[in-house]
Amino acid sequence: MKLPYNLAILVLLIFGACTRTVYVPVMRPAPVDVGPHIQTIAVIDRTTPENVQAGIIESVVTGSLPGTDREGAQRSVEGLVRTLENSPRYNIVRTTERLTTPVIGGSWPPPLEWGDVVDLSVKYRSDAILVLESFDSDFVVTDGARVVSRKVEGREVPRREFYAEGVATVRLGYRLYDPQFRSIADEYMFSHVARWEASGSALQMIAGSLIDHRQAVNDAGFQSGIIYAERISPQWIRLNRDFFTKGRGADFKTGVRRATVNDWRGATEMWHRSVNSRSRKTAGRSAYNLALMYEIEGDLNGARDWAQRSYTDFRIRKARKYVSALERRIRAQRIADEQLR
Repeated sequence: MKLPYNLAILVLLIFGACTRTVYVPVMRPAPVDVGPHIQTIAVIDRTTPENVQAGIIESVVTGSLPGTDREGAQRSVEGLVRTLENSPRYNIVRTTERLTTPVIGGSWPPPLEWGDVVDLSVKYRSDAILVLESFDSDFVVTDGARVVSRKVEGREVPRREFYAEGVATVRLGYRLYDPQFRSIADEYMFSHVARWEASGSALQMIAGSLIDHRQAVNDAGFQSGIIYAERISPQWIRLNRDFFTKGRGADFKTGVRRATVNDWRGATEMWHRSVNSRSRKTAGRSAYNLALMYEIEGDLNGARDWAQRSYTDFRIRKARKYVSALERRIRAQRIADEQLR
């Protein structure tokens, strides 16, 4: 797969070293392989309790703020939808449908009836229905005071500082219903834990406003939606790669300057010349750098060939690990390409 040029390939300059670091966009395959017939997915929230009074009682018993789980569930769906929309794998239909659940407290409800699944897929013109089946949250805060040093007029002065540490835990489950085969393509119940620390004044401490309970659960919920979306959809990630900056000859050095300003084709041209250098080290580093250029262009087999040559012909030890990394990328890319068909 050719890398899209609208995704930034950034160079981190490390002066004084013999290498610089490049961040390369890579399509990571999804851990769960969803059938290719599923292209459009409708997303539905099924976390409204059938017994509203029981849900209120459960909130009181667990110490949750009223509506916290409802808002956290909505944020989970938002994180899910946003992540899936950024993936090239699916078309996403965000619905306003809110189904009820017979359970409370984050337990798995029984699956939806297949007649209902089919009706929903027809209603939203989708190939599958992705349902947030359950959502429950806990939030624990520990607080205290400590002595810290602060600079006042150029000298360290001890002062008393109040702090709070918060732990938000969300437990949730998603099911992906496939109406064509009347099967559950995926179901996943999991927990996500997020931690915060904040410090402030004694007044904030008394008011309990150092960490916002509701916002903490919402943030954890949003992240949980991202986690599930990445389970079923290929995602763009960034990998760091190094290229050599020190070598002999004008061609090698010109290639470095061109790569530094993201002129990858120009750098490739120069390193194709310097790979014939009489200096074994310069030739080997040129071959290594050419492997990176080919990877950036999306030619993974060409990249592997140049990395292998860098190691076998010119004894650049760093290239051996790069060959292994490229072979893993080739296997992963093959899976990602199949998932995107």
